[in-house]
Amino acid sequence: MEKNSEQLFDRIKKDLIAYLELRFDYLKLSTYERTGKVLGVLSYGLVILFTAFFAFLFIFLSLGFFLGELFDSEGLGFISVAVLYLILILALLMNKARIVSSVENEIISALMSNDEKTNDTENNEQQASNSSGEIKN
Repeated sequence: MEKNSEQLFDRIKKDLIAYLELRFDYLKLSTYERTGKVLGVLSYGLVILFTAFFAFLFIFLSLGFFLGELFDSEGLGFISVAVLYLILILALLMNKARIVSSVENEIISALMSNDEKTNDTENNEQQASNSSGEIKN
């Protein structure tokens, strides 16, 4: 009887260790996936940011030359563009909280998207099992 209980406890111990190792591996993979998603979102944001920067740069350069021709002075044209830049900067500063909040929300949603998948999978598994722990077919 004592030998059977020792074997049972050894088997439970091995199963528990295996379960904990698998759970740790799952946690590592989940962390890798979340980090990858966040880096993907940030990389995409940087690409869009640089593209928009150069687009605005060339648009405002063109606008500077165009206004320079209208005012018969390139200096006045580029000063007008500088004033537009200052207005744009002020608008960004006034909306800082909204911009920061939207970036935070994007990062949090990228981090939590894996949690929602995990929770859905666990809920489906719990619904598929009956009270005795057997899985229904």
